[in-house]
Amino acid sequence: MPQIDIEILTPFAAKFLEGTTLTPAERAEVLRIAQGFACKDSAAAAGVSPETIRARRKRIYRKLDVPGSGELLASLLSMSLKMLAKGERIEPRPVAPAQPAAGAAVAGPPAMAAR
Repeated sequence: MPQIDIEILTPFAAKFLEGTTLTPAERAEVLRIAQGFACKDSAAAAGVSPETIRARRKRIYRKLDVPGSGELLASLLSMSLKMLAKGERIEPRPVAPAQPAAGAAVAGPPAMAAR
């Protein structure tokens, strides 16, 4: 299942999660939620069981006082857009140069994959 590359949102997510009581594992899960990972895919990426991810997501929603992933993402994107509209700057993460596969043509910027 393709996931969305959201590296651009990482600094906004860090700002969004400031002051929360989320653990590092829960913070990482928020990013996987934003990328569109299903519980099963997120579990494989984190090296834990899908049941652990389901429990982790429930804790995240409770701690952030949102009913689910849609509202979590809406809050994150809303805060990001408000910050951009105010002209606030977020320190971007360094981007490692992409290594194209052997024989692959190098095109423009990578397109966002749909879920």
